[in-house]
Amino acid sequence: MADTEHPWAYLFDATRLGNKPKHVKLTLNESERAQFAKAYDLIDLPEFEAEFDVRPWRRDGLAMRGHIHAKAIQQCVVTLEAVDCMIDEEFDRTFLPEQDSRGRRRNDDDTLEVDLDINDGDPPDYFDGPQVDLGAVICEHFALGLNPFPRAEGVVMDDQYAPDPEEEKKQDEEDKPSPFAALEALKVKK
Repeated sequence: MADTEHPWAYLFDATRLGNKPKHVKLTLNESERAQFAKAYDLIDLPEFEAEFDVRPWRRDGLAMRGHIHAKAIQQCVVTLEAVDCMIDEEFDRTFLPEQDSRGRRRNDDDTLEVDLDINDGDPPDYFDGPQVDLGAVICEHFALGLNPFPRAEGVVMDDQYAPDPEEEKKQDEEDKPSPFAALEALKVKK
């Protein structure tokens, strides 16, 4: 997985999974919920629960499928009032170790050619070492479940603040460079 900052980590030891799936149910404590609230600019996060199954995948990888249920309180983008946001996100991710089963490090040649099928899920993430940060996956899917523009009930934007479509079209046309401007620039350089 990419090295990114997430407000919370849940490290899972892939070497201890064995052949049977493991069921995990996590409920964040007050301190952890406060970390999430701060990281995602929330007023509050009174409820957060993640439940998932981790199972072996391919020879030495693992797969994670689960569900996040949370109640976040966001700020309305118009009135700045508190707005409840219910998050109900399902996720399905796969992971492969950076090293193959023979201890060889996977190189760019191993991942250059990728066959994508629209019906398949995302390509696998890679992890280095024995642990996978499943908390990063939970953080990512929690963020996807948040409303990017929360509004209080009944709030609508006043038309006076809405952009004028004719003005936007005119501005776009003014911003486009003339095809002859590039030729003129070449002519000046000679």
